[in-house]
Amino acid sequence: MPWRKGGVEPPYFLGKDEKLPLALSLLMGFQHSLAMVAGIATSGGLLIAGDACFAWQLDSEMCAAKQYMVSAAWIASGLLTLVQVFRARIIGTKYYLGTGLISVMGTSFTFLPIARDMVISSISEARGAGLCTGNDCIGYGKKGYGRFIGTCMVASLLEVGIAMIPPKFLKKIFPPVVTGTAVLLIGGGLISSGTKYLGGGVFCGENNESKMAAGLFGPQLCNENGQVVLPFGSPEYIGLGFSVIVMSTIVQFFGSPFLKSTFLFWGLAFGCFMAAITYRTALPGDKTTCSTEPTKPCIGGFADATEGKKYYYYSGDAIKNADTITFLWVETFPLGFAAEYFLPILIGFFISSAETVGDIGMSYIASELPTDERSDVDSRIQGGLLADGINSLIACLMTTPPNTTFSQNNGVIALTRCASRSAGFSCAFWLVLYGVFGKVGGLFTSIPICVVGGMVLQLFTMVFVSGMKMACTNMTRRNSFILMLSLAFGLGVAMEPHLFEGGGGFAFYSLNLAHNIGFWPKSLTCEIFPTVARTTIVSQASCDVDGTEVAVSDEVCTALNGTFTAQVSTTAQVAVTTCANANGNCCVKYYEGASSIRTTIIMILKTPYCIGFLIACFLNLLLPEDKTELDDMEKEKELQKS
Repeated sequence: MPWRKGGVEPPYFLGKDEKLPLALSLLMGFQHSLAMVAGIATSGGLLIAGDACFAWQLDSEMCAAKQYMVSAAWIASGLLTLVQVFRARIIGTKYYLGTGLISVMGTSFTFLPIARDMVISSISEARGAGLCTGNDCIGYGKKGYGRFIGTCMVASLLEVGIAMIPPKFLKKIFPPVVTGTAVLLIGGGLISSGTKYLGGGVFCGENNESKMAAGLFGPQLCNENGQVVLPFGSPEYIGLGFSVIVMSTIVQFFGSPFLKSTFLFWGLAFGCFMAAITYRTALPGDKTTCSTEPTKPCIGGFADATEGKKYYYYSGDAIKNADTITFLWVETFPLGFAAEYFLPILIGFFISSAETVGDIGMSYIASELPTDERSDVDSRIQGGLLADGINSLIACLMTTPPNTTFSQNNGVIALTRCASRSAGFSCAFWLVLYGVFGKVGGLFTSIPICVVGGMVLQLFTMVFVSGMKMACTNMTRRNSFILMLSLAFGLGVAMEPHLFEGGGGFAFYSLNLAHNIGFWPKSLTCEIFPTVARTTIVSQASCDVDGTEVAVSDEVCTALNGTFTAQVSTTAQVAVTTCANANGNCCVKYYEGASSIRTTIIMILKTPYCIGFLIACFLNLLLPEDKTELDDMEKEKELQKS
């Protein structure tokens, strides 16, 4: 039992250049792939394309590309892992490409909020300009995503440049308190989304109150859980999501090192199994999706459920419609460049660089390589950063978000005691295999969102904990102050997104509020406002009967032998500067420069890891160490040497 005395013998350690039998290599690589397959699917397309599937921000082409984006993310991650694990010296230079460790690559969570924002904004702008066909803004979500990956391709060159910085300067720019803060806030900013998935979905989780405030009575129903449509936080949703967490915990109690290192996969598999064998019998007043009951009236995206009928949490449409075999560039996106998002994405690559420095350091330690050989550590960090930058550029060309090293796989190395690069190459093979078989992508995109929530809540929190461990490695008074102020604003805007943008997240009427109020209302960047005809009465109609004014109609006035004077009014076009019931589409034309600058600044201020990381970075460069703490650090170094 896990609580017995004496513990158990750890597995035999396999070094980075250890040659493994093919079967063992495939098995070791398989567990690495299982540790990251769900994370890549989540950040690689599941959520980005999923945002374009809602009726109020619909792009049917982008929504249909969801299965492809998941598959492409797996294929790209597998191919780019080969570059990082292989490691080669650039001819005629002292620089390397790759770490030569099990530094597996996956789509980065750092850019997920920016990608989602760009897709949603592109659809909203098209809808406001009247460019959509009915309710479907066909191709505009894909256009927003194309601008995202195009901008990332340019910004990725920053990480290539950072890789060329001498190690002694790199350590000063990215000490653990800065790298840890960056990773911590990436996780912290995403935990809220994970909780909303667990309760049934992000949109229904954000819009209960705003729907009531709009006078639309009843809760906002969740429509991302197969055929079962219920209000946010329903026990059925939470129960299925919690089944993932329960299985993950059981694996940690009784599982082998292999099972423990891949607990997220087994938890997700169990949650999917529970969702597949359970159903809900419809009660009076229940709703379901319109595609489930096509013969019934579809109102607001929902149809009446048939009382007594069984409805399931899985919908087989995504699996049925997915291609059996797929590959990169089956779907394409029109590349573009978004100047207003360039700075936030640039900061994202700066943060990704900081995260990579920490990840490679942890991989080096987990691989049990000698930490006193500083030149070897530095060259692997340089090679890893260079591969990260180049791989991100290639990933965007492969139609996927930027790639980075996956920190959770350091735990797999430590738990399995296998640092052999053979496992890294095998991991790449498995990821490509998952991606090529399109039905696997279809299976992932059809998982109920509440089950996904049980998995991603653990995944996002694991990123948070990894950052916390990094940030707290040298907790001096100075570093405590840096961490305190960074988290105050980073976690502050994660908990209260209204601080810098009126209306907060994409809830009902939030875009209207962002136009009217906030730190920098969008109305201040509007050049031409929409106008409405406004009539002003100059004088009222009147009837003069022998010198007496009487308010009667023309006919009555004539009957009284009076003199009738008609009403005098003027009509003028008046600009409407406030926004109501228009989903934020309340400006005909914006000042292009001012609008771009506003988008950049608000994006930085409202994104937890942007504002928190910048504060940590600046304070680290400006604040001096206390003299007594410097002396203590010198003594500790001397002690370690002796």
